[in-house]
Amino acid sequence: MKEMFQRNLGYKAASLVLAILFWLWVTSQSPSQVLNPNETLTLSVVAKNLPANHVVMTKLPSVRVKLEGYNPSVNVNELYAYVDLADSIPGEHEYEVKMSPIPNITIKDISPSVIEVDIDTLEESIFPVSLELTGEPAEGSQLGKPIIRPESVNVRGPSRLLSQIDKVLVELNIARASQTVQMFLPVVFRDEDDLPIYGPDPSMEMITASPSSVEIIVPIVAKGMESKRIPLSASTVGNPAEGMEVRSITVLPDGAEVYGSEEDLAKVEVVSIGSVDIGGISKTTTFEVSSDRVSLPRGLTFASRMSFSVLVEVGPTIQEKTLYNVPITLRNIDPDLELKDPLPGISVTIKGYPEVLSDINSEKINIWLDAKGQKEGEHQGKFYWQLPSGVDMVSIPNVVYTLVPKEIPEDPEEPEEPSQ
Repeated sequence: MKEMFQRNLGYKAASLVLAILFWLWVTSQSPSQVLNPNETLTLSVVAKNLPANHVVMTKLPSVRVKLEGYNPSVNVNELYAYVDLADSIPGEHEYEVKMSPIPNITIKDISPSVIEVDIDTLEESIFPVSLELTGEPAEGSQLGKPIIRPESVNVRGPSRLLSQIDKVLVELNIARASQTVQMFLPVVFRDEDDLPIYGPDPSMEMITASPSSVEIIVPIVAKGMESKRIPLSASTVGNPAEGMEVRSITVLPDGAEVYGSEEDLAKVEVVSIGSVDIGGISKTTTFEVSSDRVSLPRGLTFASRMSFSVLVEVGPTIQEKTLYNVPITLRNIDPDLELKDPLPGISVTIKGYPEVLSDINSEKINIWLDAKGQKEGEHQGKFYWQLPSGVDMVSIPNVVYTLVPKEIPEDPEEPEEPSQ
């Protein structure tokens, strides 16, 4: 018998421990509470049908609800009262407390039956982000110019709370820091007394920012180093797909804070972050370049490791288009002269990007000749034109015209009066 008890003793002990743990877990769960006959409950009040641009500023109270009847399938933990705010307006107003019908249960009384609810409108505003530093860096180190990305955030919340915001900031302690500090930090809101801004219920977040956190870079460099914001440039290698061409190259950000001696910084006007390979691309593409790949002049350094974006705009190559029978006019003609024959329509060739040329016709360009100072006779005038943005003139024919004296119409003879 003793041998049977001791057989597989380890497995038996483990099973007992697991059974105890399972029993503890089951008893820790909140069981459903059955509704007793003719019970009076204390229920939370929730807001229903609140318009999207409204916010409840009141911490909604609990109410006492007297019920009559019996329904054992009802879980008390799932019951609640509510106020219908579908037609709510901003300000403090009274709203009736209601409950949804419960099968086989009569709602005899709700106390209080009316509660006061304070409603405000939701608004948005852009705020710059400031940085509040505390502490001093390590001995022999100094602070560079901090970088905040993004520099502003979109803040959303009740109008009366937004009106209290004096500044949006991030807080950072740099005590004894000996190298550049780079991290994401949440933004906080302060009023004109530098105090946090809360709604009626401090546990509820009523003001939000997008983004809610910003990247902070605080350069920590050796004492005596200077800084300078230097423009950035980039180049390309390779060729885009056939029929495409590079239209522009943009580096973002367009400049970076560089550290070094005053003498070394004075020698640099622009920093190239290198070349990006555009071989075969057929659409506008963004390339990421790490600062680790950038060769700075000797003696210079970035405040921290960062990333640059190179936006290469690619599109179809410039094309030509010929327009036919384009009307022309003659300006500044001598008032005593006129054209012998009307000016003919001409054919001109223009060039531009396909998406621009597709919408261009003869009615959208203006061409004229200038006859200023010209006398009677034959002339080959100089053309002038006005073209839509992004369009250039390729070729225009010569036009010969003749100026002749204006014909002065004869006055009609007055009829003779009949003799008496």
